[in-house]
Amino acid sequence: MQAGQQTLWITVGVIVLVLARFLFRELRVRRMKTGSLFAVPVVIAIIGAFTIYSVIAVAPDQIPNVVIGGMVAIVVGVGIGLAVAHFTTVQVAKPGLLLVRGSWVTVGIWVGALALRLIARWFVSGGTAIVYSSATSTLGPSLMLNAVLVVMLTAALTTVRMRILAVSRAQPTSEPVSAA
Repeated sequence: MQAGQQTLWITVGVIVLVLARFLFRELRVRRMKTGSLFAVPVVIAIIGAFTIYSVIAVAPDQIPNVVIGGMVAIVVGVGIGLAVAHFTTVQVAKPGLLLVRGSWVTVGIWVGALALRLIARWFVSGGTAIVYSSATSTLGPSLMLNAVLVVMLTAALTTVRMRILAVSRAQPTSEPVSAA
């Protein structure tokens, strides 16, 4: 098996795992404690800081792209977060404990958000195939795109969690309500 073909199969495998994870996570009721609602966005933000640092250390020529891409990613991430929140139901189980459930629409939104990374890679590579090379010339743009993706995910997850918290605080009953 050639390196490009092997990379393709690895990419397909990762995509299948991500899709399965989104389906499992979004389509079932999840218990969320209000006290730890922002733990995941904080962890993702720390990973984001590390990826941005990696870009600065390894490919300083990509700093302008990270700055511009990061600003765009925040705006897009907030939009994604609001869209996901709109199609997410929130129910207060008891004070401090929420029942949260996504939908097929939220699965589609998250998958579309991650597909943006593949689309960006296609544009950054000049329309060539999405194959990672060991050449250092592709390391900088790949790191930059990963950093921007993590910034987008941080903004989206933070926005979703903020909307979930707002809905839960406004909800005295235990009826499910959209986080819109």
